[in-house]
Amino acid sequence: MERCKEIYDRIVAGGQEVIENFIVERESEHLFLDFKRSSDNGNGRNLSNIDRNNIAKAISGFGNSEGGVIVWGVDCSRDVDDADVAHTLVYINNPVRFSSSIQGVISGCTIPPHSGVESHPISVDDSRGFVVTLIPKSNSAPHQMLNKKQYYIRAGSDFVPTPHDVLAGMFGRRPQPHVFHNYILSRPEIVGNALSFSFGLMIHSEGPGIASDIFCTCLSQQLPSDNSEMSFELSDQTNWAGGIAFGSQVSLISAIGYRLPPKAKAQPLIVHLSLVPPFNEGLIISGSVGSGGSRIYEFIIEKNASQLQEMYTTIIQQNIENNSNVSNESNSFFNTLFGNGESL
Repeated sequence: MERCKEIYDRIVAGGQEVIENFIVERESEHLFLDFKRSSDNGNGRNLSNIDRNNIAKAISGFGNSEGGVIVWGVDCSRDVDDADVAHTLVYINNPVRFSSSIQGVISGCTIPPHSGVESHPISVDDSRGFVVTLIPKSNSAPHQMLNKKQYYIRAGSDFVPTPHDVLAGMFGRRPQPHVFHNYILSRPEIVGNALSFSFGLMIHSEGPGIASDIFCTCLSQQLPSDNSEMSFELSDQTNWAGGIAFGSQVSLISAIGYRLPPKAKAQPLIVHLSLVPPFNEGLIISGSVGSGGSRIYEFIIEKNASQLQEMYTTIIQQNIENNSNVSNESNSFFNTLFGNGESL
């Protein structure tokens, strides 16, 4: 997982307590973390020009670097070491509206726009709180700040304008691939007393580069019962090499000379699951995909015992009624199993 995403998830999960600890511990701004106060404390119905300028500079700077997080609602001051440290809480009024305002201006902040930016409001009471904004490393970099026609990078705790020769050295190389994953799910069935289904690990290649040395891993970390089973099927052993270790982990890499152009897809792996009640534990499956020259995407599929039991009961009921729409049944099961956040 990227460092900026770890920071963002920790703040979102911990909420007000994490932000208040920044003040207590005098947390300093660094390569992945920036503190900002709103110029009008979030009172405006729209984002102020100052706040809009700050988010645009951050999108360019973090997006062109290794990514980062802005915490809105914290004021900084210089310490004895001349570092910017969290000093005072300056609450954002109506953090939900402020977060929405940030999302509303993103597309007009940089050229090209950064599609991966997201913001999350953290409420302290009915009217005040904070907003945390995630700006991941961009696959579409370099990003130019629109109103100033300037490129930025993150250097230490500052966003600094980037000279042409530095920019050319960073992004003048051969276009890099962007490889990520998705799932293809079979229709869930009850076989004997087992909930049986399979999913294919689909690898997508996006531009602008051609992907080679593509890899994927998958690990069964926990099964819900002693009689439950998980197995792997290598669907293309001509173009993929690797093996299965201890029956619970598979690691695959594409053969030499095998490449995926932009917009192409490959499915090297199918995972078969047979989940047998009673479910005493949860289901945990993890893995990763990537390629030479691209970032690594990690994923985790995790459901607790009660969630699995509910899924099991639903499928049994649908089989008994025998009048459910097959497409809707599979879609509902897919959404329950994978949700919207399976990629980390």
